[in-house]
Amino acid sequence: MNNSSECQSCGMTIDSGIYCTYCTDEAGQLQPFEERYERMLQWALSENPDMPHDIVEKETKAYMRKMPAWRYHPKLQPDIGEEG
Repeated sequence: MNNSSECQSCGMTIDSGIYCTYCTDEAGQLQPFEERYERMLQWALSENPDMPHDIVEKETKAYMRKMPAWRYHPKLQPDIGEEG
């Protein structure tokens, strides 16, 4: 029986808790938004090196909006005219 779940910050499969070790600090607390966004952005850029930076930024923000930890974060609210 598999009791794994997903990190509420990034979606990574985890065995316990609500956040993975990549999304938490040394004390096990969720990293600040700015740090988590930058790390997720850098990961996405490394996975998509040929994609324009602004597109990767937009997609990273759209993905984070779907995560329970970040869904209502003010820095992820769509800009006027932006779909999301």
